[in-house]
Amino acid sequence: MRRCGLILILAAVMLARPLAAAEAGLVILTETGQVRDGLPVFSLHPDPDPILRVLSRGLSGRMLRLYQLEQEYLRRATGSRAEPAYLLLSGTQGGFPRFGFFLGNLDKSGAGYVDLHRSSRLAGRFGAMDQIFPHELAHIMVRQLAGAPQSGGSNQLHATGLRTDPSQAFQEGFAEHLQVMAVDDPDADPSTRALIHDERIRAAADRQARNYRRDLEARWPVPGPSRISFMLWFSGTEQAWRYFAVKENAFARADPLPERMLAARDLYPAYLLQNALPGSMQGAPKPVSVMLSTEGVVSTLLYRWASSDALRKQYRDEAFYQRFGAQSADISPVENVYLKIFHVLHTRRPADAAALVRGYEVVFPDEYRALGPIVQETLLGRPLQTAPELWLANQDFQTGSSLFDQFRSMPRIHTFDLNAATLVDLLGIPGMTRSLADRVLENAPYAKTDELQRIAEMSPDLMARFFAMTEEMEQIRSGAQDAESGINLGALLQSYVWRALGILAIAAVGALLLYRCVRACGIFRAAVNGLGASLLVLALAWLTTGTAAPIALAGPTVVFGVPASFWQLLRRRGAGQAARALLAWAAAALPATILAYPWI
Repeated sequence: MRRCGLILILAAVMLARPLAAAEAGLVILTETGQVRDGLPVFSLHPDPDPILRVLSRGLSGRMLRLYQLEQEYLRRATGSRAEPAYLLLSGTQGGFPRFGFFLGNLDKSGAGYVDLHRSSRLAGRFGAMDQIFPHELAHIMVRQLAGAPQSGGSNQLHATGLRTDPSQAFQEGFAEHLQVMAVDDPDADPSTRALIHDERIRAAADRQARNYRRDLEARWPVPGPSRISFMLWFSGTEQAWRYFAVKENAFARADPLPERMLAARDLYPAYLLQNALPGSMQGAPKPVSVMLSTEGVVSTLLYRWASSDALRKQYRDEAFYQRFGAQSADISPVENVYLKIFHVLHTRRPADAAALVRGYEVVFPDEYRALGPIVQETLLGRPLQTAPELWLANQDFQTGSSLFDQFRSMPRIHTFDLNAATLVDLLGIPGMTRSLADRVLENAPYAKTDELQRIAEMSPDLMARFFAMTEEMEQIRSGAQDAESGINLGALLQSYVWRALGILAIAAVGALLLYRCVRACGIFRAAVNGLGASLLVLALAWLTTGTAAPIALAGPTVVFGVPASFWQLLRRRGAGQAARALLAWAAAALPATILAYPWI
């Protein structure tokens, strides 16, 4: 009897976890390594409780509730099967929205699930799981409601400040605004809420932006510390920008590019500067077409939309909430604003942010009095206007595969929309002058590329180039692949390593020569000391990206020169030899400092 009772208790404990997950609306999964009918096979996570405790509160908890309402809405509208939210903790780096799997023997081929790395931090950091989970779940919901996203013309891996295309900017901006909402949620984990007032993170992000701008604007062709260490700092800094810069609408503004960079033969540094960083409050407003192709701006729009008290408190009739299997009394204000957006997503199937705004105006015309000012404020007072996308591919201007590809180890033909073009896009076209580029921008938008012929300075040869770029774009579209699938991490890292080794070699040779000029010694000893001084300077510059040049320059003198000087005194070689040892290390640090800080 005792054995039977124990078995019953164990069975009850095993059943309690799936039941608890069902009540939370979230099922945590783990990989089995098996595949069935082309789909991965997962099992229930053995210890879901710590994840459920974090993701069942704050915005994640609200999103789980919204997911249940959305699933009921789709069940009633389409007859699809309602599912809980699923989270897979896998060995894949990053976060992804995915569809189709087996849960043991249960066929879940139509279900969506969020795929996050199993070691992701749960809370207390920008980009933690309590922010990324709502982000990826939003991707699933938008696809379930509005269908698969349209393919745009951009061939770049997206980033918050990067201008891609309206469809991609909408998809990513919609998901990213939830990261802001997650941090601001009053019921968020205390460690996540503390990020709002963490001035150290804000200051570090601002410093990285300044350093990166300074390195790109430098006249010295050697890449500066922020570019060499880009892969170390950008992801974390971008997560902070997704909060601070989005709330300030900084991605709607662009700081001016130096004329020298615009006149350079290689416009890639100008392209990077234009697309990697948020603008300052003194920056000029971007054209509306560029704003709507920038996910950081779309994120600002959706954040302000979802935070609007007027839109939250404006409830619809009971029939509207019955579509979601609910009553208005059971719907919180924040849920109310999202349910209305969900309804527009499903009934209007908008492909971009402008279509979502216009669709909302059609479905809920009485609410546009509240939404209209939010749109205008986000667009910095400019009217919401759209133009046809006229995509061009310029073979004569190549970018990297992403912002992480700082040195174009995997070059891609630059594609851009004529109606969302910038000076950098146009000046990259052979034969384009600055005055003509200005005229092209002034006369936008265009209904078709042929309309460029109405510009007086447009020559037949240049017009022929535009037609050729249109044809090239069609060829790229026909062989298009997912931008992320073309990223080769090994090739990216190799481009950084080879440059770092080249800079180190040049610095070490220069250090050897200077060391021997100051202090007579054998070439082997000078080479070892020169290499050590160069390594220390470059490590201080590249691994911190914030170390001031004087500190890096003084590093070898303090670490190696001072002990060497004391050693000379202890050996009674005299003050002259001690000073020479100190100066030799200072001289050996000079070449690496000059190469590491191209702006000095």
